[in-house]
Amino acid sequence: MRTRISHVSVYADDPNLAASTLSALIGGKVAPFPPHKEGWVCFLSANHVGWEHEFIEFYPRTTQLTFVDGSPRPKFVPVEGGAATGAGSHVNLIVPMSALEIEAACQRVGKPHGWRWEGLMDVWLEERLMVELVPLNSENHDAA
Repeated sequence: MRTRISHVSVYADDPNLAASTLSALIGGKVAPFPPHKEGWVCFLSANHVGWEHEFIEFYPRTTQLTFVDGSPRPKFVPVEGGAATGAGSHVNLIVPMSALEIEAACQRVGKPHGWRWEGLMDVWLEERLMVELVPLNSENHDAA
């Protein structure tokens, strides 16, 4: 058994659209994110939907998860100044697709994208939110 990432949380200007775009790219499944009324998740496989499976949660830039009132449970609170900025958070996903299939999926969803180098596609789900898609191959198959 090895350690694995169960989920990742990122900001989005439009959480539903960002989750839906990622789902269209990788064959995932979109669902509401119950802890936040404006949050959405993209399960990384349409065949593995549920909180025990891998997913990415998207919540609005106007909200932050923080330690409040000495409680160990984090809470969603408004971001001071209105909204978080930047594109510092991103996810690198090894997907069960070829480079040609990744390119076709990117063209199908119509989002800005480009190969940074062979085997690493940058895809902008929205102006300040990027994911990296890596085609599954013999060199990285253990990571998927």
